[in-house]
Amino acid sequence: MKPIHSIDRNGKVNFTDSKGRATNGTKDDCLNYGFKFRGDRCFCYETKNKPTNDLNFNRGNFIRSINGYALGVGNKIRSGINNIAIGYRNLIQKNANYSLAVGSNAYAENYGEIAFSAAQLPNRAKFSFYQFDGFTTNNTPTELYLGGVEGQRLYINEDYETAFAIEYSAVALNANSNDIFTNYGHATYKYTNSTLVEVGHDKSTTIRDASTNQFDINFNPITGTPDYIELKVNGDTGQDVYWTVDLKVTEVRYG
Repeated sequence: MKPIHSIDRNGKVNFTDSKGRATNGTKDDCLNYGFKFRGDRCFCYETKNKPTNDLNFNRGNFIRSINGYALGVGNKIRSGINNIAIGYRNLIQKNANYSLAVGSNAYAENYGEIAFSAAQLPNRAKFSFYQFDGFTTNNTPTELYLGGVEGQRLYINEDYETAFAIEYSAVALNANSNDIFTNYGHATYKYTNSTLVEVGHDKSTTIRDASTNQFDINFNPITGTPDYIELKVNGDTGQDVYWTVDLKVTEVRYG
């Protein structure tokens, strides 16, 4: 599933190819987002019923987003769909569809992110919420994605040296037995000298039914374009298991 590169004011969607360039994408790329494919192009809404963002440009807010909305002063929504910025000089960009940036100098960069900051400097610090969802049928490590949307991950902005403190809660429900698994833990990462590294992972507390003793959760630093923090879970063979993992991420960076 190709990430969205940009959307113009006519609702035409450009996707991102393997080299990070804009491309029209295929019909499947378009329909995976629930958009309309007409001719050889993808549209995110019917052009006869275009949303209007005129009121959002008051007080210097800048919006280049479909159904984006800003309340406050100096907010920027540079891309994406259905994003909201509230406060002062907040920024939404990159892969941040369905995201919220609130406070002062908050920045949202990933799918479904809720970002808060009270920082006095832009691109310096934030506290974010993320939700990963997925499904397993065996005890093989299986990647979960943000919002359950394939390809949507916790990507790293490689323009900055960054430290990440992750607090998470994981819950899994076995649809065959209705037994559950929960794990509450912490992970620490850093992106420095162009390298993403896991500093540590502490699986602090696990509370579960006895039959879920095969279940597990792990994070991994992945080299990509850009790098990202991968989240994988293990279920059990022959068992249909639904997963949700919520992350609270405190971040500080400089560039």
